[in-house]
Amino acid sequence: MVVTARVGTGLVKRILVDTGADSNIMFRNVFDALGLRDSDLTTHQHGVVGLGDHFIKPDGIITLPTSVGQGQRWRTVMADFVILRDSTAYNIILGRKTINDLGAAISTRLLVMKFITDDGSVGSLRGDLETAVACDHASLSLRKKSKEASGVFLADLDARVDDKPRPEPEGDLEKFRVGKEDDKFTFINRNLPHEIKGPLMEMIRANADLFAWTPADMPGIDPQLMSHHLAVKAGAKPVAQRRRKMSQERADEVAKQTASLLEAGFIRELDYSTWLSNVVLRQGTDT
Repeated sequence: MVVTARVGTGLVKRILVDTGADSNIMFRNVFDALGLRDSDLTTHQHGVVGLGDHFIKPDGIITLPTSVGQGQRWRTVMADFVILRDSTAYNIILGRKTINDLGAAISTRLLVMKFITDDGSVGSLRGDLETAVACDHASLSLRKKSKEASGVFLADLDARVDDKPRPEPEGDLEKFRVGKEDDKFTFINRNLPHEIKGPLMEMIRANADLFAWTPADMPGIDPQLMSHHLAVKAGAKPVAQRRRKMSQERADEVAKQTASLLEAGFIRELDYSTWLSNVVLRQGTDT
């Protein structure tokens, strides 16, 4: 849903509330319009892979008070925003962490977000259907123009923001193929000296068998080493979503991905008395 909220000192329209995004994204044009300065930014340790598989390095992170509400019922939280030099149909993407900090519950069918206000009552904020449709059409139009179009409408963003240094690519990156297929690739610094770049690429290709391209390439991971779980509040009542139909192409892709996860032993089949959640396909290199 698309809403209007107060961020910092300004009222910002065209904010996408995205429960599928880990972090909040603010685009540079909004950052500048709010009168913010680069000196207000702190370093961000991670990057974003956009629609064209190109690496986008954020300008940094800024923490701003963010207020949602209508009438006399408001809620204000401090939110971290990753600043990107890019242009999209939206001004800001509001991710899960801030949605949770607001204590919000969202009905996409009714386009309403309920949240706990600062005084402990329940507030509500309605989404703007007309603006949401316009933004969606603009996003689809851009994606159809070129597979290499920039943009991070569906980008996966690492929500972990801390002071611990992590490895990250340096300089301008170029994509090169690791395996025999075009979809098996990684990135390397474009400006590396030839005497370093050539042997490094040869070494990576010689060890292509160490890369895991699909779940089937890495079966047998001990759950004690790595596992995924849903942080569900104890005593919370599950909500059954209305089933949404998807195109045959999407259904086939879901079946393919599910089969590969079952084959690798990453998931197992369970029976529930009620149908719980829709399958959501995400775009990006890490799905």
